[in-house]
Amino acid sequence: MIRRWDLEQEEYYFKIYDSNGSIIAYFQPDYGQIEPKEREYEIIERMIKHGDIVYSGLLYIPMVRFNISNEDDYSMDEVLYNLSSAIEGIKRWKEFIESNKDRLGIVNAYVRRAHTDYDMLALLMLLKFSDGLRLSKKDMLATLSILLDTIVDNGLL
Repeated sequence: MIRRWDLEQEEYYFKIYDSNGSIIAYFQPDYGQIEPKEREYEIIERMIKHGDIVYSGLLYIPMVRFNISNEDDYSMDEVLYNLSSAIEGIKRWKEFIESNKDRLGIVNAYVRRAHTDYDMLALLMLLKFSDGLRLSKKDMLATLSILLDTIVDNGLL
């Protein structure tokens, strides 16, 4: 199945959209050590405009939802079920990363509470691009699509 992803710049990072126009991830290239700090945004803008090459970046993507809101009460069985489902999801992500890290350039992965939804954990993956990644929409989409398609094919997104 061919999936259509889209990418939109937002300051120094990029929003990644699925074919329905929903944000599914954020990508922040590693722009390296930028000096002087007071011109950082201007220098990053120039790097993007000229299609400079980067060798790593961070992909921020939803991981699991607990399905426990602040407004509702739950039976212990419901909580156990929701937490068990979340744990199974975390295990599937862990297995996916361990079995695909070399092929997909995943250096490391960190878990944090999602910044937009406190009922969700997000995954922050450090990606390495051994051949470099040109800061152009076309090249970033081509490279990130391989990872995103694999994530979808494994039922994780």
